[in-house]
Amino acid sequence: MLTYLRIRGLALLEDVSVELAPGLNVLTGETGAGKSIIVGALSLLRGARARGEQVREGREAAEIDAQFEPTEPSRTRLVEVFARHGLSDASMADEGVVVHRSLSRAGRGRTTLQSTLVTQAVLAEIGEELIDICSQHEHHFLTHTARHLEVLDAYAGNEGELAEYRKRYLAWRGVLDELASLRERAAAREQRVDYLRFQIDEIEAARPERGEYEQLRRRVALLRDARRWAEFARDAHAALYEADDAIAGRISALLDRVRGGQGDSTQLDLIEEQLGVARVACEEAARAASRFSEELQIDPVDVEAAEDRLHELDRLRRKHGVDVDELADRLARMRAELEQLEHADEHLLTLGRRCAELEGDCRASAARLHGARAGAGKGLARALEAELAALHMPRARLSVEITGPDELGPSGADHVEFLFSANPGEPLAPLRRVASGGELSRVLLALKGVLAAQDRVATYVFDEVDAGVGGAVAEAIGRRLHHAAAQHQVLCVTHLPQIAAFADAHFRVDKIQRGGRTLTEVVRLTEAERTDELARMLGGAAVGASAREHAAALLRQASARPDDAKAMRRGPRTAKVTPRKRA
Repeated sequence: MLTYLRIRGLALLEDVSVELAPGLNVLTGETGAGKSIIVGALSLLRGARARGEQVREGREAAEIDAQFEPTEPSRTRLVEVFARHGLSDASMADEGVVVHRSLSRAGRGRTTLQSTLVTQAVLAEIGEELIDICSQHEHHFLTHTARHLEVLDAYAGNEGELAEYRKRYLAWRGVLDELASLRERAAAREQRVDYLRFQIDEIEAARPERGEYEQLRRRVALLRDARRWAEFARDAHAALYEADDAIAGRISALLDRVRGGQGDSTQLDLIEEQLGVARVACEEAARAASRFSEELQIDPVDVEAAEDRLHELDRLRRKHGVDVDELADRLARMRAELEQLEHADEHLLTLGRRCAELEGDCRASAARLHGARAGAGKGLARALEAELAALHMPRARLSVEITGPDELGPSGADHVEFLFSANPGEPLAPLRRVASGGELSRVLLALKGVLAAQDRVATYVFDEVDAGVGGAVAEAIGRRLHHAAAQHQVLCVTHLPQIAAFADAHFRVDKIQRGGRTLTEVVRLTEAERTDELARMLGGAAVGASAREHAAALLRQASARPDDAKAMRRGPRTAKVTPRKRA
């Protein structure tokens, strides 16, 4: 159950803390005081999408904190969900489930569970295990017949069989799609076979090996460099020594000329010496170039072959749109497809048999679901009629119409619709067409009551589902909510004193002015304050003695046992309370 709730900076809620009790918790207050904002905060804790405009003016962010004490049925499910998302459940036994959600004015926000950051999707999955919100507009889901099937399955306890059916259904649909794809490809088989054979032959002829492309690319780069330097060495040797105008020969000629000259000159001696050194250096460089050229002897055929191989692999890589190392995988896939197409008739027969087998499994599972639904349909209708009788609709009739088997779908082969008649003599007709808003609200409450035993959720929230009713019907709704609160914590927002009188814990929501700002406060009422609040709800702003007396009578009647309550309603005829006249 929800044990603690704190809301800061959300619309009118500046800083509100509420410690909720087991049983029936009631929120009352004037229209616009902020009751629905509290329900909205609970919706955010359940994973609803946040909006920046929900943040209170003057604040950059709103924050909501809550502590839940899960029931044993929900605890098992929560442990599974926590494990699936990598969350620790170690603190759950001592602290329960602690949720924090913040939302900024810019629209961004953060959510933590047990102090661990989680996504909104994870919060929604966990939130639906903790709290169920039933608003005054939710009864409209009853007008969607697809939801009727969900309700019937929940009542019948079909969760396991439905999960098994869906597993079979997905397997069947997968094979069915594969069969359709194969039939489509078989229609253009010859053209595809020719194409695949050509592509396979091309790759097989190339015989690419893993890692070959990179090794070859590096080798070609080295070979290209070697060839370039070998050419340089040959050119250098020729220029220095072998060519007709080689540098070494020209230096020798100059040296001969300087030696054959006349005269004694230190400058000529210096030139002769330097030219001798230059000739020796030139000859040494020529010999080094010759040796280097011999070391770099590369067969041009090898270079050309390596380059051709690299070009071929590069062409295949671009053509097939994959790395060279992935060509082997592509080849395997094309071989498999070719083998499948060449034996398409056999594959079609095999897949056809497999498809028929899976469809048979699906239909058998759907038949079991149909039987379970048919068996539960009458029980659900009788249980709902009993709940509606307790909600002052004693002559209402309800039937669960199951048509099928139909085409197989994600939930089986059945179509389910609730048929309804509120008045004697009127024929049963689709609920979505004949029920009024008030009748839909009571059918929804009846459903909650019937499904309570199957529901793992510990906390129900009812937001003004009593709209459009009053008097004895309101008292009946209050008594049913109090009855539901024996198994689940219930939080109810109401304007009806007949319902508020049944509260185990009564909270009043007030809108006040402080520091020039409007804000909302939530106060837990004492027994005396409860009487005043019910009197206000009965009599309006000016609370008189008769309203207080009536309020006290409602509280006594609500606290009495059902048999005692009937006696009190019959009561002494002299205990008549005169209704307050409207101005």
